[in-house]
Amino acid sequence: MTGRRCWTLAVVITLGFAPMAAARESDSPESECPSGLQLALSTGVGGGVGYVYKNGVSPTTGQPEDLKLTDASSVTLPVLLEVGYRASPHLYLGVWGSYEKVFTKESDRSCPVGFECSAKQWRLGPEVRLHISPGAGFDPWVALGVGLEIGQSSGEGDRTIPVPDVGPVTARVETSSTDRGPTFARLSLGGDVRLTRSWFLGPILTASLGSYTVRTGERTVTLPGLPAQTSALPPVDDGFHALFTLGLRVAWLPL
Repeated sequence: MTGRRCWTLAVVITLGFAPMAAARESDSPESECPSGLQLALSTGVGGGVGYVYKNGVSPTTGQPEDLKLTDASSVTLPVLLEVGYRASPHLYLGVWGSYEKVFTKESDRSCPVGFECSAKQWRLGPEVRLHISPGAGFDPWVALGVGLEIGQSSGEGDRTIPVPDVGPVTARVETSSTDRGPTFARLSLGGDVRLTRSWFLGPILTASLGSYTVRTGERTVTLPGLPAQTSALPPVDDGFHALFTLGLRVAWLPL
């Protein structure tokens, strides 16, 4: 009889604690971060070091020249969109894409004094991200990706160029170019501060290594009283570089 009473008491205690344990599990941080679609948008400032191209040909002297990123641009304003799937509270798989407005600098090699110049860049690719503390008030994360980058630039203005048997002549010069190549590796660091059950806000820092391996474009020169003459840009060697961005990121994860 005593054994039967003990067994009955154990069943009652077990049944009593089961709902409490389930409640604790449902209140755990990771239970508030299920798998599913995740979207994120970020913006900030960017810059880079390295080369746009190497061993080009100067349009004024005809001598070999290199164009560094720091000679062609000052800063960029990137807008980054991320779309992916939270396979688990800790693991995210997705794609990223960014548009960057590039602020050009005056340079004889990219934007001579008096020219009107503009530049922009697109980048995109896949990435995998690891979340350290999913569902917590602050969730640090690290991501690794690869991709493709495409830069476009144009310039227009008057420039003095030498003309055989005539001498220096002021001509209208228009140039346009497209540079593209792979992003070999892209490392992102950040953290999500939980605002609500579905919305997060936090910093994002990216660093990538890439190279422009293909350059296309044309240059049009118009001399006074003569028809415009258009020619393809001369070939160049690859421009290896590193790009960096620092910004603020907002993410949405439906629960």
